[in-house]
Amino acid sequence: MALHLNLYHEIQKTKALKRRDPLKISLYVLGAIAIAFATYYVIQVLYMHSLVEDFNKKKADYDKLAPIAKTAKKREEELTLKVKASDALVQRLEGRFYWAPVLEQFITVVPREVQMMRLNGDLPGDGLPRCAIGIDGLSAGSDPRKVAEQLRTALADAFKTRFKKVTSTFRTLEDGTEMVMLDGKQTPTATFAIVLQLYLTDSAPEQAPTRKKR
Repeated sequence: MALHLNLYHEIQKTKALKRRDPLKISLYVLGAIAIAFATYYVIQVLYMHSLVEDFNKKKADYDKLAPIAKTAKKREEELTLKVKASDALVQRLEGRFYWAPVLEQFITVVPREVQMMRLNGDLPGDGLPRCAIGIDGLSAGSDPRKVAEQLRTALADAFKTRFKKVTSTFRTLEDGTEMVMLDGKQTPTATFAIVLQLYLTDSAPEQAPTRKKR
């Protein structure tokens, strides 16, 4: 039987250990990387879990407040409609034309030498805030035409303090065919028709030329 003696076993063992050291280092590095990834994964899972919990909480709050918000929205729409209706009513009331003050003003303007035969008023639907008043009457005196002219001017002056713009024009002015008793005397007469337009704003058309007849 042959006997073999290995005198280099220490050297060989050292070389084998040197060969295994890089493998161990690689394993250590891989293990550290794996631990780092695992730690990162755990952190991300915990973060996502907190996000899910926060989302569920906010969703529960939203589900609780959604019916209240819907009711509030409906209530807001109802109140908006009521406010619009109220504003429209206020505008109608503010833009409404009142006849009583106009008639009261007529009483103070018409002199005793004038007899009112017809008075009519109209609110034209042309979009302009105005009132058209037609006055047919009979004036008497030594100069009945002058009396009618004084009435036309007095009407324009009387309503200027109440309205933005006033136009007062003759539609007709003619000598009368009859005499009337005034202050115990027979006086001549004149018939007239005056168109009085009262504007709530300054937008008034130009006055039409006066048509006079003898």
